[in-house]
Amino acid sequence: MLSAYYSFFLICYNKHKESDEMKQEEKIVRAGNKLHPFIRRFHYMDHQNLPYIQGLGVGTGHADYIWDGMRRKDQLVVMQYTLSGKGIFESGGKEYVQKAGSFFLADIPGRFTYFGEDWKFIYIEFSPITKQWLALPNQACPSSSESFSKKLIELILLLENEEVSLYENAKLSFDLFLQIKEEVAQQKEKMDPEIQVLRSFIEENYQQDISLDLMENHFHMSKFHIIRSFEEAFQYTPMAYLRKIRILKSLERLWDYKTIDHVAHSVGFSNGNYFSKVFKSEMGMTPTEYKESKKI
Repeated sequence: MLSAYYSFFLICYNKHKESDEMKQEEKIVRAGNKLHPFIRRFHYMDHQNLPYIQGLGVGTGHADYIWDGMRRKDQLVVMQYTLSGKGIFESGGKEYVQKAGSFFLADIPGRFTYFGEDWKFIYIEFSPITKQWLALPNQACPSSSESFSKKLIELILLLENEEVSLYENAKLSFDLFLQIKEEVAQQKEKMDPEIQVLRSFIEENYQQDISLDLMENHFHMSKFHIIRSFEEAFQYTPMAYLRKIRILKSLERLWDYKTIDHVAHSVGFSNGNYFSKVFKSEMGMTPTEYKESKKI
């Protein structure tokens, strides 16, 4: 049987989720009604291998509106955000319904299609260097936060007519891509409340002997499901996240002049040698070097 806390969390979560999503969709539709269709391209003599927004706009679907990722020859990453209506994004043999607040990221060219008739959307095309920041080639996010929607629409309104230098564009591109990645992680976490419980469990029990077997038995989930779901949300496996939390918690203890072995055991490592190895991997220096840096 799952813990009482876990069961109660799921009941409360599911009770409010549908109502909140409907309210958010209505807000996005109202905001989207104020945007008129347009297309904007940005061209620079030398992009200096910087990330930048190549193009953006507000578009609408129609009977012949269908994009096949394998038929496009340009190299870029597209983000398409739905303002109203409905579209379909197909990738990996699955269909992802796009409604107000939904968005997807796709690596072009790639094996995916998207289409829709009664569909109004924002699209942004990023330069190919941003491909290195994609956790997966194609990703679909079923919803988004009010703050993300507001920032995105503000950016579209700014860039519809504003002339920006390459460096200004690169900064906007980088900031937006980080916001998108953060939104994907947050929405995946909200979509799957199990992930919230798993992360809280790790953060609250990092000093204990946590293992995948322990989490499997405690939450009645398979290890495969735990690893896959957690990694999709945070780009780290549960055990990698645990190591990062332990190292973070060790920093203050090291500055308190405690011994390496004492600190190692206090944050959940079995011995000082293993702790030192993980610490150097994460921080680029040994715990001793970190302690010495305080004296400088």
